[in-house]
Amino acid sequence: MTTTEPSPAVHARPPLRVARERFLAGRPLPDGVPEEVLAAWRRARFFGVPHDLKEPAADPPRPTESALLGAARPVLERIAPALGAGHCVLLLTDARLRVLWTSGSTPGLAPCPGLSEQEVGHNSAALALRSRRRAEVHGPEHFLDVWQDVSAVSVPVLAPKSGQALGTLTVASRLCGGHPPHPQAALVEAAAAAVEAALLARAGRPEQVLLDAYSRAARGESRAVAALDGRNRLISAAAERLATPQVLRVLERTAMAARHTDAPAIAELPEGAGCSARIDLVRQEGAVVGIVAVLEPRDETTPRPRPRPLPCLTGSSLPWRYAVERAAELARSPEPVLLTGERGTGKTALARELLGPGDLQLIDAAEHGDLERDLAHWAAGSPLLLRHAERLTQPAVATLNSLLDTHPDARLLITHTPGTPPGPCLQRLLDKLAARTVVLPSLRERTEDIRELLSALAPRPAPGSPPLTWTLDALRALEQHPWPGNVTELAHVVQALAEHRRASGPVRRAELPDTVREGPAARPLSPMEHAERAAILETLHRHGGNKSRAAAALGIGRATLYRKLREYEG
Repeated sequence: MTTTEPSPAVHARPPLRVARERFLAGRPLPDGVPEEVLAAWRRARFFGVPHDLKEPAADPPRPTESALLGAARPVLERIAPALGAGHCVLLLTDARLRVLWTSGSTPGLAPCPGLSEQEVGHNSAALALRSRRRAEVHGPEHFLDVWQDVSAVSVPVLAPKSGQALGTLTVASRLCGGHPPHPQAALVEAAAAAVEAALLARAGRPEQVLLDAYSRAARGESRAVAALDGRNRLISAAAERLATPQVLRVLERTAMAARHTDAPAIAELPEGAGCSARIDLVRQEGAVVGIVAVLEPRDETTPRPRPRPLPCLTGSSLPWRYAVERAAELARSPEPVLLTGERGTGKTALARELLGPGDLQLIDAAEHGDLERDLAHWAAGSPLLLRHAERLTQPAVATLNSLLDTHPDARLLITHTPGTPPGPCLQRLLDKLAARTVVLPSLRERTEDIRELLSALAPRPAPGSPPLTWTLDALRALEQHPWPGNVTELAHVVQALAEHRRASGPVRRAELPDTVREGPAARPLSPMEHAERAAILETLHRHGGNKSRAAAALGIGRATLYRKLREYEG
């Protein structure tokens, strides 16, 4: 039996219209207004949603391809004609309620980029995502004027294995009479079930990703390679001769643990195993789906030394040393390596060190050159550093995928900064290189390296001048700052201080930039709050800490300034 989030408006539309008009005018409300509807209106007002929001002038840009959209599009394109032209709108959103796909039209419902309550107020998609069941919203329950004659029913779309809410399906139409359910409720539920079935059918793809990773690692019969995901096991003939049942059990446990934790996978083989195991994680769309283990015979009397970190890269913290050692180990074999991490974490610097001082070709996707031509003319035997893979065009990624299919042993280092969801071609590249991917830690994950980095990043002082030094208070502020720009941001701060400070002696906390000097906020802030906080601190600094002058310069009252400062502190 289907459960539905009830719709009070179906039973009380005329009084509810009056109540909404009084709410918007700030007048007392009549009795009997459903509490959940009143709470929804209050949330919309708190979010600053204008009730008279105008219809968008043109179709909004859509998010890029995703697994949900890929599974849902064939289903929705078959169902859409059943809605009838000019009567209903069918919408698919993701888990952030961004509209991914839409079909049909109905009076009063224009194209909309998103259905979050922060953008448009109360609606059935937001209610279905929150309640995780079918939800209906009718007429005056909506906060927006343009939706007063619209009825909508939404159903959440759940991941077939984890049960995670991936998005919603919605049918919107002219205002319905009678009682729930909405006339198209059965259709939207059937559509959601069909999309979930399509997702389940695609859920077998991790096995294919694991097989591809195994095939790349096991080139040639002499390599001892095992690929495992906790359910499936692929073992080369050489690995069968080398691995004992105890070794395979350890690898199975390692594979299961790797799928449920972000920690580096390490297989502690039993004593006397006669081999060591190098573990590579296999990822699909960012999630670990298994491992590839390369087994090597070992003389127990001669322990295998750990690879040494590259000497030119500053940092001794455990996360940084692990990333550098792992990258150096992967770079020893003539195969592509992917370096990924936040912007400014040192991906390019590490790549240059790994490729060494010889001649190398550099292609930067951010510079928008003729990437397809450059890649097509690249001699696969020569080293190549490809920067900003996330900026590659689809044709360029297709060319690169084709090159790697024909030259799997290419001497290639790729840097990638995660951000927007990758397109299908780029996702194929990321999946292909998942087993040879190194994630560089952010600076906030290796704050113990900051003091070393300060010395390395400071420019060489002029003859007779002392080097740049720091007070303990300044060092504490630097170590507490979240550094969203990572080492690159820290380098800019150090360079600016070295060039422009006039005082002598160590750098004091008061000389640091406002956002660093004031320390992080006591609670997580939204991007808008971060920008507002930075503007307030900069204005206060410009006016010598005078809050009255700062408030006047910002165009807000002094009481508002005090309140915002208190909010950011607690």
